[in-house]
Amino acid sequence: MKPLRHFLSIKDISEKEARLIFKKASEFKTNRGKNALFFLSSQTWALIFRKPSTRTRLSFEVAVRELGGEALFLNSQDLQLSRGESIEDTAQVFGRMVHGIIMRTFSQKELELFALYGNIPVVNALTDEEHPCQVLSDIFSYEEKRGSIEGKKIAFVGDGCCNVARSWALAAEIFRFNLSIAAPPLYFSPIDNPFVTNTTSIEEACQDASLLYTDVWTSMGKEEEMQKRQVDFSGYQLNEHAVKVASKDVLVFHCLPAYRNKEISTELFKERAEDIYTQAENRLHVQKALLAWLVGKLDDSLPSE
Repeated sequence: MKPLRHFLSIKDISEKEARLIFKKASEFKTNRGKNALFFLSSQTWALIFRKPSTRTRLSFEVAVRELGGEALFLNSQDLQLSRGESIEDTAQVFGRMVHGIIMRTFSQKELELFALYGNIPVVNALTDEEHPCQVLSDIFSYEEKRGSIEGKKIAFVGDGCCNVARSWALAAEIFRFNLSIAAPPLYFSPIDNPFVTNTTSIEEACQDASLLYTDVWTSMGKEEEMQKRQVDFSGYQLNEHAVKVASKDVLVFHCLPAYRNKEISTELFKERAEDIYTQAENRLHVQKALLAWLVGKLDDSLPSE
């Protein structure tokens, strides 16, 4: 019997397993619509979303269906959780009726409890603490265009405490790249490892960087802080000046949605839109490969130790 796998954090995967996923993702992308592999045949996967979504919902629903499974979307109001039913009871029932859970919620603890009690694979489709599927796909997108990310300098401009930045910081240790975060001190990364540095200077963070990355200034659930954050981050924008101090062939990524002339200038977004939209597209291919890995369909390809 194959071991039960979850993907709750970017830390749940080794570099070797990630590269196996990347290889399969590349195959899925190249062969899409040609030779289908129904790794989830006769399976139903539940998408439990407490937060709104465009790319995450779209990519996961399509991924499950293209792998031969059925995707069942449920928002928080569809479930008795909204009326106080326990996570333990809910997870136990889900575990007896569906084959996996893809969950987008606020609390990382809630996700972990579903994994504990459900006895089926659980995927973190975003929590307040992490967005591991986004960052796994982002690394694939970088390497698709520029080769190995190991040893490269990645600049993150904006809220170093947000879920995307946290997953980037954790991934830095796994993939051995250097992450430089430009943010006001209140928003420095809480992740402490030797691959992550914080600075208040955009120029310092972006200097010679191979990738410039940003996200919205106000994450979901922080809307009451919007006015304060717009003041705090007013000087933290990706624009042509940031590109000028970066590496000559620097990539610019944004995980979307993008608010022009806030975290990224309209001109820079327009100039780099093709790379950003490809970054979004790759969520589909990487998540298809991730789901295949979760159900053990890639194990025969793992090299021996």
